[in-house]
Amino acid sequence: MRGALMRQKSKSDTSLCGGSSPFGLRGLATLVALFGLLASAGCMGLTGKSNVGSPSVADAAVAVNPSPIGFGNVVVGTMNSQTISVSNAATTDLTITSVKISGAGFDISGPPTPFTLVVGQGTTFAVSFHPTSAGATSGHISIASGTSHSDKPFGLGSPTAVNLTGTGVAATLQLSANTSSLSFGNVTVGASSSQSVLLKNTGNSNVTISSASASGTGFAASGGSNTILDPNQSVSVTVSFNPQAAGAATGTLSVSSNASNALLQIPLSGGGVSKPVQTQPAVPDSVALSWNPSVSAVVGYFVYRGTTAGGPYSKLNSSFDGSTSYTDGSVSSGQTYFYVVTSVDSSNIESGYSNQVSVTIPSS
Repeated sequence: MRGALMRQKSKSDTSLCGGSSPFGLRGLATLVALFGLLASAGCMGLTGKSNVGSPSVADAAVAVNPSPIGFGNVVVGTMNSQTISVSNAATTDLTITSVKISGAGFDISGPPTPFTLVVGQGTTFAVSFHPTSAGATSGHISIASGTSHSDKPFGLGSPTAVNLTGTGVAATLQLSANTSSLSFGNVTVGASSSQSVLLKNTGNSNVTISSASASGTGFAASGGSNTILDPNQSVSVTVSFNPQAAGAATGTLSVSSNASNALLQIPLSGGGVSKPVQTQPAVPDSVALSWNPSVSAVVGYFVYRGTTAGGPYSKLNSSFDGSTSYTDGSVSSGQTYFYVVTSVDSSNIESGYSNQVSVTIPSS
């Protein structure tokens, strides 16, 4: 009976991969030993991989662009923002489970997590740097992700890190002009001359110009008032000089702003000169005539004058004159006169009229 019993238990022990049979302590020890051998051989479906049915970490692939992110110099109290793209570079759907950011002054905004990106799909996040003090700062973004399959449990890969850097710089407000003075030279009284002054924001923060005005007799300014200038932006102010009296003049262009040089002043100078006096030519009170001597032997000449071309003419000298010139001293302004000359020989014979000349007396 004892031998038969032992044979029965031995027979039952050969069915470890199938049903179970009652066995004693010795059979249990044999079962434990065989369990280890069968596990390594795969009889119970164990292959030695502890993550069968879970996705590989390599399945999760997050592509971030740009990375890293450098904000450079940012004025304290202002904000610089950049956009990053996050896309699925895996071969299966990718779930973004969390997006975290660290580092003083850094912030991020985008779609709420968790969310899923199909293969090749992407989304964007806005990353900003808002320093509250001067100095260099660093931080990073951590993007946790994983893949899931319909027939496998969800698995997470290592977080994707994006390094961040930025430097806070103190605000400087500075307004500069392209000239230190303006000179208009001599300007005729009653006339006007203009020049431009270029005002530029040479700081790293916005400058507000509240007013731009000119003082001094004859000086005026236009433009530039109530203007906000971004860094490196400029505005033009036109300054004019319109003297009302002769003599030297001085003034000042004054520009008020919130810059460190809150009152920018530019000296102005110019001179008023009198208008040139246009004199009328003197109205002649006589007409001087001259002619070539006669080719014949003569003893003198008579001079005739008329107010109509071709005559009639009136004799101006009652007796002949031996010279070849004559001055008519009885003329009126605005009148045109016509002159001819005759010659007289020794026999007192008078020649015919010479060619006619005309003279117009200017109006007074």
